[in-house]
Amino acid sequence: MIRSLSFIQLFVVLAVGYLGGVLLCRSLPSADFSALVRLYDPRAAAPDGSPVFYQLLSVLSFYILAIGLSLSGKTRWLVMSIGAFKSVLFGLSSAYILANGVKMLAYAGWWFPFQLLATFLVCICCWTLAPPFFVRQPKQKTASLRLPLILAAAGLLVFLADKVVFRLVGG
Repeated sequence: MIRSLSFIQLFVVLAVGYLGGVLLCRSLPSADFSALVRLYDPRAAAPDGSPVFYQLLSVLSFYILAIGLSLSGKTRWLVMSIGAFKSVLFGLSSAYILANGVKMLAYAGWWFPFQLLATFLVCICCWTLAPPFFVRQPKQKTASLRLPLILAAAGLLVFLADKVVFRLVGG
């Protein structure tokens, strides 16, 4: 039961963050969110002009920031906010891309599934770094970074698969 509650918690964070990002984009139509969208996925704001290095850096930055925050006891409580922030950027970028006229086939077949999986991996990584109160053991042990690094590697594999499908779809 405890494991299913934690996955429900992750899906709620993902759904609320996504909807919050969509509502943010829809409620402020005159605002230019291209800088935030470029932070999340550089190809979404400029499909032809984003170097692979910046795309890779944007993927890894969420993992690096989450791991960095988890190393200190004073900032450990902020770790789950990284996953929530990525979920909000996912929703914001999704609404931004659709508002700027991306073809629905490219969005539904390429961008949305890969970004959903990448966002969920970041949320799982954040959850492993700072599990919810009902999963923690009473005695704090030093956290192993093995699972978060495996999840970061899985995020890189999703990024590479995303690049391959992006080339096939015609991006």
